[in-house]
Amino acid sequence: MDAALMNVELGRLPDGGIVLCANPEFPEQVKRVEYYRDQKLFMLIYEDIDHEGELMHYEMQDDVDEVVRHAPGLTLVACNPRSMAPYGYKVPLVQVGV
Repeated sequence: MDAALMNVELGRLPDGGIVLCANPEFPEQVKRVEYYRDQKLFMLIYEDIDHEGELMHYEMQDDVDEVVRHAPGLTLVACNPRSMAPYGYKVPLVQVGV
């Protein structure tokens, strides 16, 4: 599944962390998420080294960019396509750029 075809929502947790919700689920287990500050874009980096990372083509607005820049971490949430039960896990949020 191409990240551009996912329904994605971004939220803020009480501790200042952010949560990225996707439907359908991610095509692979996500190892980390990189945030490119200059472009205000996320890139998903997968556990499977044969699966290239995917740039998410959703540019963050300035107020959201500020939240992401100061977030202490990131939690991913998706739905299992068979049971539709949500599941989530924490991944490192790597800030790239100035």
